[in-house]
Amino acid sequence: MPSYTSNDKNVEVVVYEPQRSGTFPALIVVHGSSGPVSSFVGNYAQQLANFGYVVFFVHYFDATATSYASFSGIQRNFRIWLAVIADGINFAQRHAKVDSARIGLLGVSLGGYLSLSLASRDARVTAVVSLMGGMPPEVISATHDMPPALLLHGEADPVVPVSEAYAVERLLKTLGTKYELKTYPGQGPSFRGVAQLDALTRTLKFLSRHLKNEKVFLPIRELLLNFR
Repeated sequence: MPSYTSNDKNVEVVVYEPQRSGTFPALIVVHGSSGPVSSFVGNYAQQLANFGYVVFFVHYFDATATSYASFSGIQRNFRIWLAVIADGINFAQRHAKVDSARIGLLGVSLGGYLSLSLASRDARVTAVVSLMGGMPPEVISATHDMPPALLLHGEADPVVPVSEAYAVERLLKTLGTKYELKTYPGQGPSFRGVAQLDALTRTLKFLSRHLKNEKVFLPIRELLLNFR
């Protein structure tokens, strides 16, 4: 498996590439507190590659020898993980199929917090997607600029309450940042059924606008066949 060094540790990366020649936007996918084992995140990564992105699924827990992130572990390691993901951007920009000027972040839960937080301080990030994520209050108060952002959140999430997404929305409004927010009634920490398909559709359309500068037509049949 490909890897790079960060925090003096070896960090593994699963790379998903489009099956055609050319250069493409890079998308760094950042998993949540349960680690890089979620089929939901892996499925998202594969489908994004199918639609024309080089996707880097970064095992950032490798840098802190973490298998599961507790609350205390998040407090202790958050800044380290931010640096690991920033190093992941360096790794992605060196990939032969990547257009280094088009870098996106997509994070789930804890990964959403990390993605939004890094996007607030790293000018290389041109678009960010957060699923069930947010931003620490101290990061919100220190943020003066953000790239376009897509926020997707379940209204019944018991782990990361939807109020976290609304707090980010208030920041984005204040900054005048382009953003989209979609909440899903009855959905919890992972989207199911129609909400799952809607989230993928919104993600693809958002990334197409902000990383490819184009509109994308997404046949529902193709999405249903690909997202399994």
